[in-house]
Amino acid sequence: MHTLAVTLSTDLKDRLDALAVETGQSVETCLRLAVFEFVETWERHLSDVHQIDEHEARAVLKAVNE
Repeated sequence: MHTLAVTLSTDLKDRLDALAVETGQSVETCLRLAVFEFVETWERHLSDVHQIDEHEARAVLKAVNE
């Protein structure tokens, strides 16, 4: 495990604290989950984009000069 330091605005920290209490989780658990979900989502998204770039032909629109 690694330790990271994160700086949050007061408003965001207050919201995080409130959600932690509401869900019965620690702030640390909420942050771990948030980072995990961010990484999972963006890895999947970027993988999909790379797949499209590599395997899908794209229609190209050309301007018509009159």
